[in-house]
Amino acid sequence: MASDEGFSDIFYIAPDGLKLHARVYGEAHAGLPVICLPGLTRNARDFHELALHLSGKAERPRKVVAFDYRGRGQSDQDPDIGHYNVGVEAGDVLAGLSALGIEQAAFIGTSRGGLIIHVLGALKPAALKAIVLNDIGPVIEAEGLAHIRAYLDRAPKPKTFAEAVDAQRRVHGADFPALSDADWA
Repeated sequence: MASDEGFSDIFYIAPDGLKLHARVYGEAHAGLPVICLPGLTRNARDFHELALHLSGKAERPRKVVAFDYRGRGQSDQDPDIGHYNVGVEAGDVLAGLSALGIEQAAFIGTSRGGLIIHVLGALKPAALKAIVLNDIGPVIEAEGLAHIRAYLDRAPKPKTFAEAVDAQRRVHGADFPALSDADWA
């Protein structure tokens, strides 16, 4: 059952025992489910407006699932830093799909989420009915990786949500000048 915010929080267990989180929007409709996979430092909340739109369309509502990877959002931190990789995270997504009884879906992946979709395509191609890759392609340029590393290396851990929003705005604000204060919150 969805909350007043339009989604339900679900928790499931990863193959290595870690407790992970996803948001589920909408009910189990006949339409193909949509799976949303965020970027490296992002979480399920990024897809809130899109998920509300897709799950609430009167003519063709969809079940939408947005995942928090290990160490992000409401998912547990992994004490083994070596587990923070797209292979492990793809396995986590497959475990989440299994927990939800989803065998096939349309996938939307932003940045690292797109990389995870590539891995899912190799591990379980039948699960991918359709894909949307946002801010990622088949090649990652060295300049792009250097940019990501630079902002991650100098990023202090925020103490509050407001500090996290401010940090994201400082790093990405120039790339998204049309976003309002409300969009960043």
